[in-house]
Amino acid sequence: MAVALAATTPLARAADTGGADDIEAPDSSALETAPAVSVRAGGDVRLRQESFDNIPIRTADPAVTRGGRNDYFRVRTRVGAGIDAGDAVSFDVRATDEFRVRNIGGKSYEFPDEILLDQLKISLRGLFDGAADLTLGRQDLLLGSGRLFAEGTAKDGSRTQFFDGAHLRLRPGDRKTLDVFAFYGSCETDLALGHEHRDLTGLGGGYNGMDEGSAGFFYEDRSSEALGWGLYYVWLLDTSWTQPDGTRMGREDVHTVGARLMPRFSAGWSAELEGAVQASGNSGYDRRAFFGFASLRRDGMSGTGPERGIYASANALYLSGDDPETQRREDFNILYGRYPWISELMLYSFDGDGVGTWRNLAMTWLETGAAWGERKENAVRLAAGPVWAGESDGAGGGSYRGFLESLYWSFPVASGSLGALDGHLFLELYQPGSYYASSKNAFFFRWQLNWTF
Repeated sequence: MAVALAATTPLARAADTGGADDIEAPDSSALETAPAVSVRAGGDVRLRQESFDNIPIRTADPAVTRGGRNDYFRVRTRVGAGIDAGDAVSFDVRATDEFRVRNIGGKSYEFPDEILLDQLKISLRGLFDGAADLTLGRQDLLLGSGRLFAEGTAKDGSRTQFFDGAHLRLRPGDRKTLDVFAFYGSCETDLALGHEHRDLTGLGGGYNGMDEGSAGFFYEDRSSEALGWGLYYVWLLDTSWTQPDGTRMGREDVHTVGARLMPRFSAGWSAELEGAVQASGNSGYDRRAFFGFASLRRDGMSGTGPERGIYASANALYLSGDDPETQRREDFNILYGRYPWISELMLYSFDGDGVGTWRNLAMTWLETGAAWGERKENAVRLAAGPVWAGESDGAGGGSYRGFLESLYWSFPVASGSLGALDGHLFLELYQPGSYYASSKNAFFFRWQLNWTF
């Protein structure tokens, strides 16, 4: 929704005082260049029910996470507004609340739980003759592929994902971007009502008291249709924090350097390669770790053309694990990738290591899917493949984590003057392998409705 406001030009001010006879006529060029001011407002309400059982974790006792069977609702409401001064300046604010009702396992949140600001930013666009945009404040942001940089508040789950700080996007050439950033995330926010001290950044269970800071850049060049590529560097600071058993963990500075290649062989065939190396060396941490991803994709299956959104892909992922035989730490720190971009079910299987701390993981999978509709609002995706651990540090003693299968379907429900309602269904099945002490088949299921207004 946008509502135009009166421009504060000299003529507008004269009208408020009864006429323009006693003031000098404004310069017409100034009127033509005065930015139009507009107001935006909107929001969304998301209803989810999630259920899972027998998700295995690395330890033997317990061998499955969160007591086994869990079933709960998550209800998130977001309401926001923005002010635009032409195309150059905007200010945005948004309030968010998510409460949870537990049917099986865990404890429900008391309504309305904690209402917080998850967006509070000013955006300056078109700086330096259109070569740069600057965003200051609390903002959502995805950089690069999103595998390592998308989730700034991993500990609070599906509620928020914001970063606090500054993001500068430079455009040094056609289809070339350089994103420079500096952020600092506190373990809890002061911009909240009904303060429940929800941990935003912690690694382990309970309240950890760990802050996170970061700075770096992502460069991407897509000027060539045949080969896109990118480079990035991220410095991540994890302050000292406390484990649930009271053990105090020291600060760590993690330095990550990575690159991406995105070749396109034809209209239908493309690939992606991404790799990163990691090092740190303070407070007892001497980390040397690696990450790699590869994908070969075919669009336009069955002669339908790429515009129909039908595709198939073969994929591989590697995240190094810690070798117990060395004094170093070889497990990869996933940075701001602590969200379910790999799997919802498997996210919970890392509960024994820390929320969303993807590591010690090697997997391959085949994936196929399709999207259709005017805006491709209908989508189906199927994927399946085996999963291993590079280091056999699980209670089962083996390196085979198991076999993972997933099915995702998103669809529109209704749209009109009151907004749009859409939904999705998501199912994952997991047959655990020799890495775990538990051999029980696991599942994760979710249905969701989301109303955007």
